[in-house]
Amino acid sequence: MIKGEYRRSDHSGRWLAAAICVWLWLGLLSGAATATDVVLTLPFEHTTARPEHNWIRESFTVAMAELLDSPGLIAVPLDECHLAYEKLGLPRTALLTRATEIKLGEAVGADLLVRGTYMVTGEGKDSVLTARAQMISLREGKLLGSEHTISAPLADLQVIQGKLAWELLYQRNPALPFSRDRIIARATRVAPSAYEIYVKALVTEEGPDRTRLLIRAIEEATRNAQLTFPQAYFELGLSHYRAGRYGEALEWLERVRPTDPRGLESSFYLGVCQILANKTEAAIKTHAALLAPMPLFETYVNAGVAQMQKGDFAEAARLTKLASDAAPQDDEALFNYAYALWRAGRAEAALAPLEALTKRAPEQGRAWYVLAKSYAKLGRASEAAAALDAAKRHAPDFAKWETAGKPPWLPYLKSRFNREAFHRYARGEEQSRQQAFLGVSALQRVEALMQEAQAAFLNNQSDAAAEKLAQVIQIAPDYSEAHLLLGRVHERRGDLPAAANALKAAVFWNPKLTAARVLLGRVLLSQGDRAGAASHIRQALDQSPDDPDAQAAQRLLLTTPR
Repeated sequence: MIKGEYRRSDHSGRWLAAAICVWLWLGLLSGAATATDVVLTLPFEHTTARPEHNWIRESFTVAMAELLDSPGLIAVPLDECHLAYEKLGLPRTALLTRATEIKLGEAVGADLLVRGTYMVTGEGKDSVLTARAQMISLREGKLLGSEHTISAPLADLQVIQGKLAWELLYQRNPALPFSRDRIIARATRVAPSAYEIYVKALVTEEGPDRTRLLIRAIEEATRNAQLTFPQAYFELGLSHYRAGRYGEALEWLERVRPTDPRGLESSFYLGVCQILANKTEAAIKTHAALLAPMPLFETYVNAGVAQMQKGDFAEAARLTKLASDAAPQDDEALFNYAYALWRAGRAEAALAPLEALTKRAPEQGRAWYVLAKSYAKLGRASEAAAALDAAKRHAPDFAKWETAGKPPWLPYLKSRFNREAFHRYARGEEQSRQQAFLGVSALQRVEALMQEAQAAFLNNQSDAAAEKLAQVIQIAPDYSEAHLLLGRVHERRGDLPAAANALKAAVFWNPKLTAARVLLGRVLLSQGDRAGAASHIRQALDQSPDDPDAQAAQRLLLTTPR
């Protein structure tokens, strides 16, 4: 162990400060700057009359939805942004006023708004993209920090987006657990040509053109040795799905893992395709994995249908009852519950939901038919005859059902789900996860995470150490030793500016942390800031005159040319 690296100074004062900090953090969770905020990136405004570059407008929403997603932030994806446009009756190409931007933010429950503009100058390979971005707090109604401007060749669009994301994240939290290079690497994971085609597909209306673009994007990614492109797989599968090409949809949706971006939504549509393709066991498995992370009533309806397809009507009745209880006004969920009861041999139990359904929706031919059969099984002949007459009037397939020689297949399958409800639930789950993480033995969790970070650092696992430290700092921003270790991680990576910022945070929270001052002095000296280095090294020696690391730093300072 490096001497002084994890020096345990007066813990009682630090833990008391951390405890107060955590208590305040939890008490002010809904409004504190360190709380989990929802951030919406609006499509950037195109300020040049160059229609060939209009596709870049929404590429910023696509990119930022991934890049801004970090501890303490939940980014709104492009499809939810589109949903907000639909909710407000806005065309996607609308130029937005400040008032409309705020309404869009409110529509998705955002706390922060990222807005920006871009322009393209020059021609061909000499084209230059200039992008400007700023972050606005909707709670406070003011600009956070300053506007950021970056210019680079148009071919470096993803690099620009990575740099802008870094600037926005850094101004919100200077103690970021990752470097700018790392976020740029995330931004450029998809080959530029594949990325351009993919975004153009997203802004193209549903139809053959969109499908062709998505196939081209996947081919281009493969050509550039990109092993997987789950976002494009999902969109291509969804395009086939919406067109009723369920076999083709199944092929692409199977390639998306539940943990991939849009993975849960993909699993929902995959489950529908599996039911329609009579892949019953696969459909049951898909829904069993989906019920917990996506507990929408539509998911329970379809899980029940999969069980009916298997012939397990008792389990189907349990699942559809949960769906009907969750959405009591949904006629299809109520019918499926009654139908499952009837097929399970529970005709008497099926009467109540069927009678309620035929009363509120008298045109429900399926409900009348099953009600008639239930009455007949219970020996209520006159009521069965009346219900059968109603079924004849309202069910076009009545004759087919009667002559089939076996109970007809009548359940409803939910081909869509309420996207707004899904996004609201998913965001709530993420916020609850972070809150639960903070609420259970927070100080013990800090100590455990710190030990894990130290072990990762000693094993030369810088990324793992930085991730653990990010969690520590999120819980206890004043934990100076976490900032110190984060400074060491950045120094090891060669990211001296990030190292200096982390070490400045360490000495801010604990001015007597000698090890932080020594390392900060060395980092500043490497950056050419001799005066700053001398100041911190001198303070380290004043605090600990016999500290060998401080003495070594002093000798380095004296021998370094001015």
